[in-house]
Amino acid sequence: MRRHLKLTSLDIEEISDKGGPDFLQNRKVRFRESYKYFSEKEKNHKGFTLEDLAEATGWKTATIKAYLTKKWDRFLRKRHNLYYVDGVVKITEEVYLRLMSQNDRESNDPHKPLLPLEVERLVVKAREAATLALDIYNRPATTFRTEGFTVMMIIAWTALFHAMFERSRINYFYIKEDGTPMKIDGDLKAWELARCLSEFFGASVTPLRKNLDFFIELRNKVEHRYVPSIDTHVGGECQALLLNFDEMLTNEFGDFFALREFLSVPLQTSTLRSVGQIEALKRFQGKQYDDLKDYIDAFRAELPDGFYEDPKFSFRVFLIPKIGNHENTSDLAVEFIKYDPENHESFEEFRKQIALIRETKVPVVNPGKYKPTSVAAEVARKTGRAFTLTNHTQAWKMYKVRQSGETPEMCKTEYCQFDEVHKDYIYTQQWIDFLVMKMSDGKEYKLLLAFRPKEVCK
Repeated sequence: MRRHLKLTSLDIEEISDKGGPDFLQNRKVRFRESYKYFSEKEKNHKGFTLEDLAEATGWKTATIKAYLTKKWDRFLRKRHNLYYVDGVVKITEEVYLRLMSQNDRESNDPHKPLLPLEVERLVVKAREAATLALDIYNRPATTFRTEGFTVMMIIAWTALFHAMFERSRINYFYIKEDGTPMKIDGDLKAWELARCLSEFFGASVTPLRKNLDFFIELRNKVEHRYVPSIDTHVGGECQALLLNFDEMLTNEFGDFFALREFLSVPLQTSTLRSVGQIEALKRFQGKQYDDLKDYIDAFRAELPDGFYEDPKFSFRVFLIPKIGNHENTSDLAVEFIKYDPENHESFEEFRKQIALIRETKVPVVNPGKYKPTSVAAEVARKTGRAFTLTNHTQAWKMYKVRQSGETPEMCKTEYCQFDEVHKDYIYTQQWIDFLVMKMSDGKEYKLLLAFRPKEVCK
């Protein structure tokens, strides 16, 4: 099928000027001449005619008229019969040449900042990764929520730092001792996020940096784990990670790239999830949940004073049912009130309705673990059957959970662990659940009562 193309005067001019393989190079030379011409006119505040511009650049008048509407409309202002330049001296020749090479829709967007090509690529990559992270987190059916969000946000932050380094002409690639670039699978090895933080912050420790440190280690831990129940524990840190990113992105590269238009409060159904459901999730994830929760608690406990309450580290809000008596006061479903710790008076009215509870994080040794007497009592309570400390000894021997004496290497760690300090064994919630399941079966209960271990242990 034959296609009919409508050619503009600019297209015709470019085709007639082609004359061989040097066309693109010739056009680039003319772009450079126009940049120098515009810069000189703007610095000297002098006007010019289209004929003057044609003589200076070598373009025909028809081509120049086409560029007036497609490329130069943001720079040239006509007063009387002369054109004046405004804005060319604010950009580099490299940015100007790239602007001239863009398609019309890109070049005519007045809100889009003019960035060097590689800087813009990294900024777009950072923004797209953060958008994908937001999509993962807010998607209702997602169970791999925190894990997916964390991985994509690490990519987003890394690209954002690379964009800032690229703009500042800082080499963010690893160099070997002999001075040659380090490569992995043929590609230059760029700084990972931890190295970027070290270069950007130096020795400074801030809530924002600690938030990123938290997620770098969390990313390393979740890569090989599946723990959806961890979502409720790190929601504040996740929100802070995203808001910090959007703030730095816009501060460094302008509001054009902002994520704010995509940010919203997702509809909540968490109040419908019972404590029992949450506990079931934790039991299902077992030791993976325990390991991550221990890391989270330990990281928070070691934070400098005031960091945990800082919204740069963890952004937390109360969602309170809002009752409006008038139409103009009830149209917003959610309102965010920014709390400034330094301005106590402005928040006094809200203190009457909200109690801000400051949670103290204290490291606890062996959280969620049980002594044998506690295990026996729990099993008896939940099954309604007699279950003594002797029965517990029978149980760990019958099911080969551990061996006698101080032999921690023989423990089935999902059920029991050896306490080095007290030289005894402690047991997990999974062990209690296992025994409750087994002892609820009459036949299994009778087998346990009839079991006679070869040695008597206390």
